[in-house]
Amino acid sequence: MLRRHTRLLVPALVVTVATLWWGCTQPEDILADKSITVVHLLAERLPTTPPGMTYQLWAADTIEYDSLHGSVPMDEPFTYRFEENTFHEVDGTARPDSNRFLFAGDILGYQWIFMTVQLIDGSGPVPGPVMLMDTVTRTDYSELNLVFPFSDSLLSIAMEFNMETPSDGKIFSYLDTLDRDTIYDSIVVLDDTIWFTDPEVDGAAIWFSTYAELTYTVQDTTALVDWTITTSYYDTFNTPGECITSIVNIFDTVSSIEEKVYGFDTVRWQMVTYSQETVTICDTGQGHLLKTSVELIYETGPINSGRYDHFTQVAIDVPDLRRMGWWYQGWVVSSVIEELGVGVGEITPPAWVGFNRHDTAIHAIDGELLSTGLFHSLYLPDDGNPYVDTAIRVPPYPGEDFLKNLPGGQDVEVNLVNDDAITGSAFIAMHPVNAVTDTTNFPLIIQLRDLPWTRFDVEDDRQQFIMFNKANTNTFGMGQSVGLPQVRVRIQRF
Repeated sequence: MLRRHTRLLVPALVVTVATLWWGCTQPEDILADKSITVVHLLAERLPTTPPGMTYQLWAADTIEYDSLHGSVPMDEPFTYRFEENTFHEVDGTARPDSNRFLFAGDILGYQWIFMTVQLIDGSGPVPGPVMLMDTVTRTDYSELNLVFPFSDSLLSIAMEFNMETPSDGKIFSYLDTLDRDTIYDSIVVLDDTIWFTDPEVDGAAIWFSTYAELTYTVQDTTALVDWTITTSYYDTFNTPGECITSIVNIFDTVSSIEEKVYGFDTVRWQMVTYSQETVTICDTGQGHLLKTSVELIYETGPINSGRYDHFTQVAIDVPDLRRMGWWYQGWVVSSVIEELGVGVGEITPPAWVGFNRHDTAIHAIDGELLSTGLFHSLYLPDDGNPYVDTAIRVPPYPGEDFLKNLPGGQDVEVNLVNDDAITGSAFIAMHPVNAVTDTTNFPLIIQLRDLPWTRFDVEDDRQQFIMFNKANTNTFGMGQSVGLPQVRVRIQRF
């Protein structure tokens, strides 16, 4: 009740100080200390507050790395409803002052104003993840634009994904009869075994990188060939009995094992070694050519070649936002996931103007979700790969194969691509460190792309599906329907 009474006193306070306020010159008044700041919020694309969470306004001296020095809460936590564009109390009741917030202090005494995501029960970090922020400018009745941290950097990034499924490999004897050209997608000779992956399984994965099937070549050393090396010298010695020496390379019959890494596979093969032998030729006084021969066995043979999976990253890396309380999270939503009954939940739509669940901007939005994991860099693995088949064949980038240990304990290939229709979409959303659920996404989507709709696309030896950037934070009022939230802040100081 005290907080509401305080709000009702604000209009009276404004009337009381109005005469003095207008009687001062504006430059002097801007620099003068004030005791109360009234903040008005005008939201665009601000998501409806997720269940169990609230928003909170703060003022701070600095926002740097893991520290929010001198952070002071501005008024009480609140919730927001995107569809109605209304601000509410934590208990869901409408705020008496709607988008008007009271700060018992002078906002110009701080460097930053920002909005965080907090938990309703008060647990978790305080302040929580910084969702929107701006620097405080020294102008009265000024307007600030709160935007997501590093949104300019996020807007400049073009991510991509591929749907190669590398962990579905099976081990077969090297002597097995295999049709390398038509059946198998990637074959690697490894300690007298052949490792292959089945192209029919490609499409049961999302990896945020590019893919290419490349060819390696190694020397096959199973054949033996006899060689004779002959060295010739003309006898021009002046001194009887004088000798010279010649160094000849002798290849031994004992072989060594060589290996090289191709992608995330290791290829091993035999390689012959050689030693050096000294041959001595002495003067005979005959004045003619002298010859000496060394016979050796040189182990050689034809060139063997094979194919291997090569994953690489070409995108500009994302900014590391852990210091602001955020991770990136990969997701795929698909009708296939729903049909197989292996999803973790349904998508939480973003707060895009004019967007609804029947919009084709997100294909199969009514399908179910699977997550590829949390990450903070496109150039490092994510936090785990619980659904892969063979852990040693996992690219060093964010992503996932959907093959085993799926929700419900199912081992099933979740093939997301057929030749009938687009089955869903892949996207990347921001994930707060204090998230209350792992069954849906946080409604801040920064990258989006529909899944390919033909098997040819995912069985090709090169894959790179460019995603569409959704991190726009345009100037307020331009009516941009898609993008990250932006909140315009109007301040009054008394």
